[in-house]
Amino acid sequence: MAQNVDILRMVLRMCPPGHPSRSSFLYNLATCLRDRFKHRGILSDLDEAIDLHRAALALRPPGHSLRSLSLYNLATSLQERFNQRGVCLTWMRPLTSIELHFLGDRFKQRGVLPDLDEAIDLHRAALALCPPGHSDRSLSLNNLATSLRDRFIQRGVLSDLDEAIDLHRAALAVCPHSHSDRSSSLQNLAITLHDRFMQRGALSDLDEAIDLHQAALALHPPGHSLRSLSLSNLAAGLQSRFTQR
Repeated sequence: MAQNVDILRMVLRMCPPGHPSRSSFLYNLATCLRDRFKHRGILSDLDEAIDLHRAALALRPPGHSLRSLSLYNLATSLQERFNQRGVCLTWMRPLTSIELHFLGDRFKQRGVLPDLDEAIDLHRAALALCPPGHSDRSLSLNNLATSLRDRFIQRGVLSDLDEAIDLHRAALAVCPHSHSDRSSSLQNLAITLHDRFMQRGALSDLDEAIDLHQAALALHPPGHSLRSLSLSNLAAGLQSRFTQR
């Protein structure tokens, strides 16, 4: 992998500003550096990847066939840096009020919010390039929703959570029963609804979350890698409803 990075750096030096292939080599080097970061965990690789993705995006103006790809990769790289400098927020379960408070304080102390704000803006721009019927629309909807939930966790602004729920609903609506992403869309919407129940106490949110967890569990038969997670999330929802009633 280190050799690949060196080769791509050399190729990029041969593509000065104005070269028709410069955006592609910027993008390729950024992708390779991000992959190396995932293997080695050195944040400087991720920082450089973000800078290169920015440079590639600047060469892919509105209307460019690869603009949505650059938006997506820059956004997900920023989200990854946000998670690395705080604590990973890819929570596949509802959060308690204590966890929300802890995470919010931690991110305020570490000052990593600009990455998340920018990631949200980029996800919005990417979604605008995925109109209804686009093959990547459900992915784009879920990415934006996930980032908004992350921001809710550390800022506590309920409008972010409300929007995340609306986006997860929209993503689920374009994932028919045979769609490979349907189970994750069911889980995402259920978890976010449970989060809102924890904040507002509306039993309708909790009831819907339980129904969605049951639907997700039906797609995770015995032996499925996510079955234990589905069982745990459903149990948490049922426990919350038992406590309330």
